[in-house]
Amino acid sequence: MRRPLAHQVAVGLLAVLWLGLVGGIVLVWGSDAAPFEIFAGVFWSSVWYFWLARVWLGGPMAIGLMRKALLAICPILIAGSALAIGISGGEVYPSQLIGLAAALCGVAGGVLLGREEVKRWSRSAAAVKVLRQPPDGTAFDLRAASLRQSRGMFGCLLIIVAAVVLIVVGVIGAMLPEDRGVNAPDYIAFMVGVVLVVVIGIAGYIWINLRAKAMGVLAVTQRGLNDHPWSRLRSVALSHVGEAVIVDGVHRYPGARLDLSLYDEPDEHHLALPSDAVLHGSIAAALATHAPDGVFLGWVQRTGGTRPVR
Repeated sequence: MRRPLAHQVAVGLLAVLWLGLVGGIVLVWGSDAAPFEIFAGVFWSSVWYFWLARVWLGGPMAIGLMRKALLAICPILIAGSALAIGISGGEVYPSQLIGLAAALCGVAGGVLLGREEVKRWSRSAAAVKVLRQPPDGTAFDLRAASLRQSRGMFGCLLIIVAAVVLIVVGVIGAMLPEDRGVNAPDYIAFMVGVVLVVVIGIAGYIWINLRAKAMGVLAVTQRGLNDHPWSRLRSVALSHVGEAVIVDGVHRYPGARLDLSLYDEPDEHHLALPSDAVLHGSIAAALATHAPDGVFLGWVQRTGGTRPVR
């Protein structure tokens, strides 16, 4: 599915939005910006364009969070600009016009990101790809599905953490005198916050990759399930915790997991599944098709231990 024009225009407007905000801040600062303030601007710009890159790639979470942020914050910026012009007796400064134009770009971008064709394209771009390698069944790339989803979720979380760090630093700075110098606590707090965000980001992505690697590929064939022949399996179930929710007409089961009971082993084997509604339905359909009668139990409430599927 081709990228919709509305999505391309929205991303372009959001790139212009940030450039406009930076331009307005530069006009206000003039030549009085401290090195730490410049560094803060560069850091926040990096965060914004990382977020925008996720939107460009079609991440549903990134697009949804961006749209909510734009439609919540930009109208406030527009109202604030109008209020500032009114308080100043109708006098308009270039920085105010730039900020107003940037906010209008944000509103337009948020509306465009909410269009139905953008939602459909985003879902198709993030859709889990099924590997149909076995001639007598279906292989599911759980690793790729987990990476795609976890990275998107973690990227959005990291952006929120970065925003919280900057807000905390701004509050600290507002409580300090203006002549505090470059060694003030807020500057130090900002540098510490940057280091923490980077460490959290690196550690998080390492953990995501290790977790996804453990999932691997699930092959459901007429011969069996991965390396387990059907004759060895007493039962196969898809277990979950809590109530299922419907996403685009498909059930998504929280805490989804594949549970295997073998004749020659007392303990069950378990394999965690990515939280993807389409993937859940595809795996259930493959098991119902290839499992012998009475082996596949369908979706059940979670029970048993923690031994992984091999």
